[in-house]
Amino acid sequence: MAKGKIGIVVLVVLAILGAAVLTSAATTQVSQVVYITKSQACGCSAKSVHAADALVNQTFTGPRQALLKRIDYDTDRQAAVPYIGEYHLIQLPALIFLDAQKHLLWMAVGEVAKEDVAAKLSQFGG
Repeated sequence: MAKGKIGIVVLVVLAILGAAVLTSAATTQVSQVVYITKSQACGCSAKSVHAADALVNQTFTGPRQALLKRIDYDTDRQAAVPYIGEYHLIQLPALIFLDAQKHLLWMAVGEVAKEDVAAKLSQFGG
């Protein structure tokens, strides 16, 4: 094959790969938000839990409510354990953004900032 034809083939392959990457990046959207909380938190962790609970209650209303899966570690430990293991959670509360294939998009653990959640919802189309 001549040098010119090889160059054209390489360009076509790169264009196809580039289009696939752009398509993949463009379709990355939040499909589910898992919020793991503790209803029986005490001491200094109670402050973080109560603040995160209030933020989640304010943020996930209307259409966003369908995204949210809320798990209370203290009353439904069995539902929380798979997420704790998968995402190596060592502190609660935790807010986990997942795509349609259940891949991690973003996660906040402990202190959850309103600005961060709003930015990530905007970024991932939530």
